[in-house]
Amino acid sequence: MAKKTHGIMATTAILTVLTLCFKALGFVKQAVIAYYFGTTFETDIYNVAFNFVGMLSSAFIKSITLSIVSIYTHTLVQKGREAASKIISACLELLLPIVLLVLLLVYMLTPIIAKMLAPTYSPTESILLQHYLQICYPFFLFAVITLIWTSLMDSNKDFVVSRTESFITSSITIICCIVFYKSLAVGSLVLAQYLSYIIFGALLIIRGRRYFKYSFVRISEVPEVKTVLITALPIFIGGSVSQINKIVDNSISTGLAHGSATALSYAVSLEDFVCIVLINNVVDILYVNFANYIAEDNKEQLSATMKFAINSMICLMIPITIITCMCSKEIVSIAYFRGNFNKDSLVMTSAALIGYAVGFTSSGVRDIVIRVLYSFKDTKGPMITGSFAVAVNIISSIILSRYIGIMGVSIASSICLTVNFFINSHMIKKHMPEYTISQFLPTLLKQIPGAFVLVILILVIKQFFNSNIIIFVLSAVLGLGVYALILNVMKIDEVYAIKEKLLSKLKRNEA
Repeated sequence: MAKKTHGIMATTAILTVLTLCFKALGFVKQAVIAYYFGTTFETDIYNVAFNFVGMLSSAFIKSITLSIVSIYTHTLVQKGREAASKIISACLELLLPIVLLVLLLVYMLTPIIAKMLAPTYSPTESILLQHYLQICYPFFLFAVITLIWTSLMDSNKDFVVSRTESFITSSITIICCIVFYKSLAVGSLVLAQYLSYIIFGALLIIRGRRYFKYSFVRISEVPEVKTVLITALPIFIGGSVSQINKIVDNSISTGLAHGSATALSYAVSLEDFVCIVLINNVVDILYVNFANYIAEDNKEQLSATMKFAINSMICLMIPITIITCMCSKEIVSIAYFRGNFNKDSLVMTSAALIGYAVGFTSSGVRDIVIRVLYSFKDTKGPMITGSFAVAVNIISSIILSRYIGIMGVSIASSICLTVNFFINSHMIKKHMPEYTISQFLPTLLKQIPGAFVLVILILVIKQFFNSNIIIFVLSAVLGLGVYALILNVMKIDEVYAIKEKLLSKLKRNEA
């Protein structure tokens, strides 16, 4: 257990450092976009169109990726690489026609989709939205092709190249904004996305050749494909329901002040920094290990690893939530407040960021629990629970947006994540009867002293300093440092284990 846990921590640490570097460049990218475009009606239209295609891709990608990783890993362990490679070949042969059919369908339904996405737009505005939708639809094809190779490399625990997408997208977007903004305006963002997908896809294919070489197979001769589809369908339905929620959020934001949809998108980018660096990297690595534990029928190790991961996530995300909420204006100012990004943009984006930050902890623990369910090939349960949670999200978003505007939309998403975690935690009992939510309560209660001190510390810092950078850096560095010391005093097992790993690593380096 200790050796595998150390391996997970080491891999996560490497990916976290790389992702931090890439996300630093991502901040530059978002700052460049905000500088040139601000929050306007034109950027709203592009973001609504781009986000719709992203949502369509996300539901499809999530379902297939999670299903392929589980089935591929099990086949790799039980039958070897040749049998596992046949699964990838068969999936390619099956998915490409499906993708083309989906593209044909959305092209035909573009006017209806545009009306659904922005019901308050005038006919002229709706036509412009349809134009951007049609330009962005091919992103779906690129996304699905890259997902196959990303799944392949994740299954082989080769995470580095597949995590360079952010670096590539950021670099290309910055260049395109600088070079093509005057001639293409918002079209420069579309061009950047096309170039990014082409370059990233080429790198994935080159790297993936060490694990897979395509060979034509009869789908009927690869029974695992049926398992992939059966497993993926509930995930796809559940993911689609989740994406419907995001569509509703975007639709509601278009009915608020001009620029609200763009502000929501900027806030999501900041939220993604936390989710991708501190949540996605962890759960992606955990999922591969969860799948291995199930394949080895090692439920004891699965349970121990899950408990360690959830308690660690609680200890990490609560202080980050507090810092993000209390320093939201400082964070948004540092990232975006320049050029065409004005004070109105600052207020809207900061409000949206607070709402998303409230759900950081729920997002982390929810994703861990769902990965455990997927490891047991239980996809129907998360589909049902996800549908219920999204219904709560939609109702909350409609109600809260009427009273607190854009913040209500993002807070509703956080409510959805929390509801989803509790329901999925109940469902995991059928696979792990010993599992209880109450086992995490001691760790949660031990956060109270640190949270109280952290709030006071940030308030004091704000009294003595006016610089956004100084306030945020001091709040983050001193706040997290003090919080970690308090957690150490509270004697949380996971914090002690991580501290011991770090100390032993330092001692080995010194030797």
